[in-house]
Amino acid sequence: MTSDGGGSESRGPLAEHDDQTPAGDGHASVYDKDEYYADSARGSRLTPILEWMLRGLDRRRARDVVAKTGIKTGKVLDVGAGDGKFLHFIERLGFAVHGTTASTRSASAAQAQFGLRLDVSEGLEGQAPKGPFDLVTYWHVLEHLQDPSRHTRFWAGLVRPSGFIAIEVPNFHSIGARLCPRSWLGGDRTHHINPQACETILGTLRHLGFDPVQTERFSAKYSYAYLWSALLGRLFGRQYEFDRILGILQGPMDALRRRPLWTINALAAVAYLAPVVLILMLYGAMTNQGEVLRIYAKRRST
Repeated sequence: MTSDGGGSESRGPLAEHDDQTPAGDGHASVYDKDEYYADSARGSRLTPILEWMLRGLDRRRARDVVAKTGIKTGKVLDVGAGDGKFLHFIERLGFAVHGTTASTRSASAAQAQFGLRLDVSEGLEGQAPKGPFDLVTYWHVLEHLQDPSRHTRFWAGLVRPSGFIAIEVPNFHSIGARLCPRSWLGGDRTHHINPQACETILGTLRHLGFDPVQTERFSAKYSYAYLWSALLGRLFGRQYEFDRILGILQGPMDALRRRPLWTINALAAVAYLAPVVLILMLYGAMTNQGEVLRIYAKRRST
């Protein structure tokens, strides 16, 4: 964890594309598309085998957010809430929760699993009557937005004075991104169409009346998987590209049937690459080259 400490000059609202980061393919993208989720009551994005781990990581995320913002009670809005895991766990900590999703499948899963009613919407137009919120969260949403201003223009009105906004995106300048961008799981060029540099997000927040208070570049949920995927591509070549690595995480048994030796090696690499991955995780966190960028910002009270 690092303090913001001033950073670069404010650059104003989030650009449609930052000139310091790789461009997307130019096509519109929506976070939480139906295609991301299984058509089932659980709506899993990855294999159900990993469901227990994902729940544990979102439980930890909810506790971390509360600890780092110091907010003990109030209202939370999670934009792009997926199947509602994060909202479920922060609700259990005593918060009133609201969420949006662009996927009817994920909304159904949130209702079936946690009794949460998410607004199915790509924007924030319907959230103002429910605010102001003590905390608004964006977990891997901004990189999907072709026009972030559809969201950012609402931020100041949605967050109460002295409330917080938390943003997490893949760090496109991370160690993993540089090791092998074609296999790095943070580099989904089909849907991650609008990567943003840290300075751009910080500049937007300041412009809108928020003071960044913490920046972090480590994620218990993403760092290991991102580095594992990058190392696979770096060590073994083009046979480990983004779609195939994601395919293993979504359906390992199907991957085993289609390409048994290739899949066995990838799964075994989760263990045998562990020493290298852990070293790179530590180095990335210490040098601000970790696999994600997470920013906590507080709205000015005046």
